[in-house]
Amino acid sequence: MRPESTTAAVRPVLTEFAQEYFAERARAKFIGLRAAPLFEAAKRIAQYLEFNRQSFKKRVTNQTRAPGGAYNRITGEFGRKTYTCEENGLEYPVDDVLKEQYDDMFDAEVAATDILVTQILMGHEARVAALYSGAGLSNTNVTTAWSVVATAVPITDIQKGLNKLNDANGSMPIDVSLIIPRADFQELQKVAEIIALVKYIWSASTMIPVNIPAATVAAALGIKEILVAGGSYDAQEEGYAESDTQFWAAGVMYLAVLAPSGSSLRIPSQARTVIWTQDSPDFPTMESYREEQTRSDIVRARFQTDEVTTGDTDIMAYKLTNT
Repeated sequence: MRPESTTAAVRPVLTEFAQEYFAERARAKFIGLRAAPLFEAAKRIAQYLEFNRQSFKKRVTNQTRAPGGAYNRITGEFGRKTYTCEENGLEYPVDDVLKEQYDDMFDAEVAATDILVTQILMGHEARVAALYSGAGLSNTNVTTAWSVVATAVPITDIQKGLNKLNDANGSMPIDVSLIIPRADFQELQKVAEIIALVKYIWSASTMIPVNIPAATVAAALGIKEILVAGGSYDAQEEGYAESDTQFWAAGVMYLAVLAPSGSSLRIPSQARTVIWTQDSPDFPTMESYREEQTRSDIVRARFQTDEVTTGDTDIMAYKLTNT
């Protein structure tokens, strides 16, 4: 049984290190916080507005005011859903004996922070990926599998999706992000149509790189960004041979309207990570406390969130399968 200890103390410096770790290293692997941007909530449980077709498509035909008369009035057409933030967190004991492996206690805590943040982000990534796959979005197959690099037409495939989103919510291509698994992006980089689109970025004396940057492809396509999902985990139980499994299933991509992190829920976005800031002001909040029974300082990473969709089906996301 875990003994009672003094109240855990919030560690702002460790929180800063956790955020730097995400920004500098983990960001390249985990896209969950960009595919479901943060919204800072004052309440743990509350209703929020869901964008639906009426939010964007309902047209008021009579907008004329007669002399002496009143203007016609309208009300917002939104659905309503409820978010419920739940606490997620992990602890890492830094044993007094093991501290000798580090220059000082602070280095040991930073190492523990890196390990905790990686695990926290893996859990969040899994929930966001499941949120998209379980959203019930209509599916469209690409015209030709992108592995057929000579004849695939990803520009046409993506443009169809951009047109669908424009019709659904009025978004322009620059408002739309492409969420794409690593394997599919590697195929996209090799498609002749994409090579032809980006080749003029490099001079005649410079070869086109094998790995064309995602930002370069996004700019050529005229979209906001490309989020390459490369995070994986070992799906096997302890003691069995390692089995790398991607959080985002290969072959399944999403064009999505995504809000800036921290913006109001009034800003359209396919998904959001709602964080209850009264209890966990940061993602994640880092704490520590002393546990004498194990002669350890316990480092804890935690937060209270709910990952939710804020758009009705097929309103702010378009599912595209590369098959």
